Amino acid sequence: MPVMVGKIPVVILAGGNTPDNIIESGESEKERAFIDVCGRPMLGWVLDAVRTSGSIGEILVIGNSKRMKDVFGFADNEIAEQKSSMLENLMIGMNAFRDQKRVLVVTCDIPLITTGILDDLIGQIYQIEADIHYPIVDVAYFDERFPGSHRTTQKLKEGTFTGGNIFQLSPGPVIANRERVEAVIRDRKSPAKLVKLFGMGFILKFALRQLDLKGLESKASQILGAKMRAVLTKHPQVGLDVDKSDDLKLVREVLGRA
Repeated sequence: MPVMVGKIPVVILAGGNTPDNIIESGESEKERAFIDVCGRPMLGWVLDAVRTSGSIGEILVIGNSKRMKDVFGFADNEIAEQKSSMLENLMIGMNAFRDQKRVLVVTCDIPLITTGILDDLIGQIYQIEADIHYPIVDVAYFDERFPGSHRTTQKLKEGTFTGGNIFQLSPGPVIANRERVEAVIRDRKSPAKLVKLFGMGFILKFALRQLDLKGLESKASQILGAKMRAVLTKHPQVGLDVDKSDDLKLVREVLGRA
């Protein structure tokens, strides 16, 4: 089994606008990372978990660099100015740590994560040999921890899962296969284009819920040109991203009780 050596650097994706439905619900903050959650920017909660983890080394936060520096006091080498797309921001992080074997990527909109959750997840990642690690959560854990919370889910033979918002990426393979990664991200909402990428047989299995986790990992690895493995986590907090007004209300209630 792989052994953890040293600390893993982390890229925090903190760019982007506040989702329209949250603005429509009355929220005035236009930048997602700075949405107020119990008296502080949402990004601040994620930073707390990252900075106090004994498993994490260097930090690079990508977003509105001037505002982040003013609010959080980042050093110049800890921030990078955001580009116009998620992929471009991701590649900034990959190039910044291109000499590293592994890089953790975390989004800014999961304020319920804790240091313990991060350390546990990183420990799991180091036990699975892969270029890309993608955490998934059984929806049963969501229902138990956050009853009534609605997630985008997919049924596989092993159960019903939702994806997390923390990833591990190996910069070398990701940079070398950028065009493939870009195609998957760009075409993820176009069934016709996904059929061309994944093949009709795979799409039919997916639609008919006949796909298993091993098959999904194998096809994703083939398409991306890098070995991808899922990481089953019991922490629903990694999948509770603030995309809707109900999500924002929930995280404010949870952290307000903390």
